[in-house]
Amino acid sequence: MRWFIWLLLLAPATYGADLLPDERRSIARDPIYGQALYSLHSGEYDKALGLNYQLRKNGRKGYGKILDIHEATAQLGLGMSQHAQKQYKKLLTDTRVSFLPASARAQAWFYMAKHFYNKGLWASALSAIRKVNGSQLSAELKDEYHFLATTLELFKGKPQKADQHILAINPESKWAVYAYMNLAVSYTERDVHISKVEAIFNRALLLTSNTEKAEALADKINLMAGQFFYATGRGRSAIKHLKSVSLDGAYTPKALLTYGWALTEQWQYHDALQPWYMLKTSHSPLNQDVQETLIAIPHLLEKLNAKVMALGAFDYATAQFDDIYLQLGESAKRLNSGEFIEPLMKQQVPDRWGAFETVDLSLPNHPDQVYLKEVMSQGYFQGELTNLRDLHVMRNQLQRALEDLTALDETADLRKQEYLQVKQEEQVSKHKSHLSTLQTRYKKLLTRINKAFKDPDGSGLASEPEKEQLESFTQVTKQIKNVAKLSSQNIQSYKDRLRRVEGVLKWTLSERYSERKQQVSQSLALLEEKIRQAKKQYNATEYAYTVSPKSFNGFKNKIEALRQTYQKQLVKLDKVYYQQREKVGSIVKVDIKKRQERVMDYQMQARLAAARLFDETSNKQRLVAGEVRQ
Repeated sequence: MRWFIWLLLLAPATYGADLLPDERRSIARDPIYGQALYSLHSGEYDKALGLNYQLRKNGRKGYGKILDIHEATAQLGLGMSQHAQKQYKKLLTDTRVSFLPASARAQAWFYMAKHFYNKGLWASALSAIRKVNGSQLSAELKDEYHFLATTLELFKGKPQKADQHILAINPESKWAVYAYMNLAVSYTERDVHISKVEAIFNRALLLTSNTEKAEALADKINLMAGQFFYATGRGRSAIKHLKSVSLDGAYTPKALLTYGWALTEQWQYHDALQPWYMLKTSHSPLNQDVQETLIAIPHLLEKLNAKVMALGAFDYATAQFDDIYLQLGESAKRLNSGEFIEPLMKQQVPDRWGAFETVDLSLPNHPDQVYLKEVMSQGYFQGELTNLRDLHVMRNQLQRALEDLTALDETADLRKQEYLQVKQEEQVSKHKSHLSTLQTRYKKLLTRINKAFKDPDGSGLASEPEKEQLESFTQVTKQIKNVAKLSSQNIQSYKDRLRRVEGVLKWTLSERYSERKQQVSQSLALLEEKIRQAKKQYNATEYAYTVSPKSFNGFKNKIEALRQTYQKQLVKLDKVYYQQREKVGSIVKVDIKKRQERVMDYQMQARLAAARLFDETSNKQRLVAGEVRQ
């Protein structure tokens, strides 16, 4: 769970409004501030820090101390613990920062203490945890707070204060188990009476049912208790606890080894062989507990007066130690060739780094997994590996940035080529000419249409024969009038016939007028749409032609300047990265060296013991043979 999100705002979600009052939030319209806040919540601390710097350059814009809080949070996320600590102390001890309520302050100090505790900076963690006002913490954090306080006070050597905190923990909480475990360790170091130590161990065992992994935790507590009682000469108590450790857990090898030694201390040699043989046959020889049994078993056989079997066991151990030494040498070669570091770096989550991101130490299917787990369980190694992981991510980001610059350079060249092509083909002029042609055509058509539809009787749409007929109707009308003047003949029948013929033609023209007007309107609308589209195309082309030089002019110099900056940073980062990689590798190399020395020591002991047993056996045989001859 990402508890650091709460630390970003120095309070959990329920206290978010306390950190940023509504009035301040309502006037915060700056997009840079919003982007910075989003980056902070998303875990992009490097980006958030850069945006925070931009806001500071702009004069804070009324954000005040909030920018200081965000800066310290981003620094904490990037592993800049000391810088963040100074900033937080300055903010949290300043009573003038009125928008931080007591609950937010208490939780801020708590999360600071937790962060430094996880980093192994216990002195800084103790300083922060003592500033926590426990009454102001939310209910879900109180037990964890008392656990941290208990552990840190025990580290400082203040058992009375630790007892006050441990009594305040809810017995049903998982933190009670861890607190009693640390208290038991403290008792063993302070030489407290054995009955109290055993009572604390038993109390911790009873509380393991409240945890998610109760069996594993119980195994760990039983192993701790067994080792303590064995070291203090209380073999029976040690045996009781060691027998309770499961046979298929992470603590099984150490428990079987210690169980065998505890039985040996009780003179139960035959019984001691059983856990040691079980350990030897069910676990890898690279396990240091198995290596110890290889040399312990023949010594125990010798005590049982099974000297021939002991001699054979010593010879077997010598051969095994040769193989183990060779395997460790191969591991050292793999380490030098990067077969340990590279897989470890590749399995990390991309672009996730900083103090809040844990390192994946699983190393599945790795040939050196057996003993590397022991090395990687060390806090110092994990801290150095975290630094290497962060450098690895930063190095990859710089390399990707250089690749992006190359892609941007190619894009700028492509844009320039497209611009020159458009210029050469005179596409802007062509679009303008096309638009002018359409506009001219539209004006001419509009003139013709207005003329054709001027008369609503449809005469403007008549064909040439129809126009001739209309003209002939006019002539006929005149002739009828002349006939009427020259004679007394009734001309009404002629007028009626002419009106009927003229009416049929005009009716036809009238019907055609409506239909043609609708067709012309549609065609005119299509032409207007073409003109609009052509105008948009022309405007867009002209704008792109005018603006496009800005997309490549001057980019070469900027890209080259950035490339040189990135390359310089990458050179410096590579130097630090390989130094840190060598540092991490040296931890494993030193461990391998120590293991090889220990194996050589075991092998020397086995060879000397085998030689001694051989001499003793040979001398005994010679003495027996001499007695027989006599």
